[in-house]
Amino acid sequence: MIIIYLTLIAFVLIAAIYDAATQKIPNWTSLVIVVLGLGWNIFSAEGLGVRDSGFGLLAGLLLMLPSYVFGGMGAGDVKLMAAIGSVVGINQVLDLVFYSYMVMFVMAILFIVVKGDLIKLLCRCRTLIYGVFSGVLAYQKPDPSDAASSRLPLAPAIALATCYVLYPALCNSGFMADLCLY
Repeated sequence: MIIIYLTLIAFVLIAAIYDAATQKIPNWTSLVIVVLGLGWNIFSAEGLGVRDSGFGLLAGLLLMLPSYVFGGMGAGDVKLMAAIGSVVGINQVLDLVFYSYMVMFVMAILFIVVKGDLIKLLCRCRTLIYGVFSGVLAYQKPDPSDAASSRLPLAPAIALATCYVLYPALCNSGFMADLCLY
């Protein structure tokens, strides 16, 4: 199990680095992870089984798909999460999606703060909230020059969440016993 998780982390980190550099996640990384996940879970006695692996893949896909449909992320991010779900199974993929969205949110806010567009974002939020309570929906689309209209690479957030979710399993295995004490 440890070798599988370390291999998963390695390929997710490759995808994150590639995404940060090019704004694209190569399909081969997701394909390798799916083959790894399904192969290990089907043919290994330690594996989760085909049902849990398949449901993990499906859950990763379905939970990230709405963000893709509404333009919040690319298809590579969805495929990467589905691939990770095939390795970790249904239970851990739910945690992984939750923590990925949390990291993505923090990354986006930090990006907007660093670019100096926080006041513009808060003004747009104020207008939207006022419109909801007054009965007049008034959404203001950000200017193309605003940080809020920029696309961020999300594979690094998925990589951080993956490491966070798998950390207890790596610690319990004794693999990282010295690092887990802190």
